[in-house]
Amino acid sequence: MPKYRSTLNVDPDSNDSRISRRSFLALMGVGACLLGAGALTGASVLGFLYPNAMKIPPSVFPIGRPEEVLSRDGKVFYPKQKVFIETQSGKVRVQTAVCTHLGCTVNMNETGYACPCHGSTYDRHGKNTGGPAPLPLLYFLVFKGASGELMVDKTKTTLDFEEAWYKPSV
Repeated sequence: MPKYRSTLNVDPDSNDSRISRRSFLALMGVGACLLGAGALTGASVLGFLYPNAMKIPPSVFPIGRPEEVLSRDGKVFYPKQKVFIETQSGKVRVQTAVCTHLGCTVNMNETGYACPCHGSTYDRHGKNTGGPAPLPLLYFLVFKGASGELMVDKTKTTLDFEEAWYKPSV
């Protein structure tokens, strides 16, 4: 009787080219490891080649033609830039919608603004009235661009809500 079951039908002098089950499974395991290592290496190389640029919106952006923007009264939220655009009797101003505490987007309510993240509150002019927010909401400079559109510059700010109004000169 042979010592191991697998040696029952094996002829050592045979030139049989068939692969054994054990060798096949071993080759499949090595192949899977090599394939996984290759995929990991390929993903690393592709990640290295992909540019590491953040998708940040530009600091100067258009809000529309003066006749379109100034024809409506009220306050609207512009989500792409996270600002509130307020128009009133032929003048416009733009205010940030980013909480000064940790950068959450504030929501409008009856009394002004409220941050849904940590409970900061602001009055209707953006002055902080409660919560952990250390600073009021800023107003951005609005000007007429070379293309004739109204432009907003987020790099130029003011805290004075009266000074923030832009009224086109006729």
